[in-house]
Amino acid sequence: MAQKTKKGKATAQDAELILKLYDLRREPALRKARDFMTSQFWPQSYGEFKAVVTAFGTEQNAWFRQTFGYWDMACVLALNGTINEELFFETNGEPYFLYAKFKPFIEQIRKDVNNPEFMAHVEQMANRTTKSKERIKRLETQIAARAAQIAAAKVAAR
Repeated sequence: MAQKTKKGKATAQDAELILKLYDLRREPALRKARDFMTSQFWPQSYGEFKAVVTAFGTEQNAWFRQTFGYWDMACVLALNGTINEELFFETNGEPYFLYAKFKPFIEQIRKDVNNPEFMAHVEQMANRTTKSKERIKRLETQIAARAAQIAAAKVAAR
């Protein structure tokens, strides 16, 4: 079934929905979850990634699920035409960042937890257009540099 997309000029309703998404991002629990996922969680291996994804009952797992649940929902709104897709792309960098950051682990975790839909909507948005694919390539370069800094800092701290 083909996805409906809302192309063309964004409307006032699109702007209201984007602002609502932004407002939801500011909710304290989601803000803390997003901070963990974007700033604190830098797995150096698939094992480190899987440990958080499968650690049900832990705060880190809750943050993981809350962040990805939020961005999956937001991406579905754009993919199904509820929000203008271009406006969504222009105002939300985080789902693309998270996809690029965890992309190396996505296929394996889908198999390990028997969830082929894991991050599927975020992935669709990340691979949807030439602009989104270019953003992912830039982010992958930035993320690799940051991951190398973190790894070097861990070695130096020993």
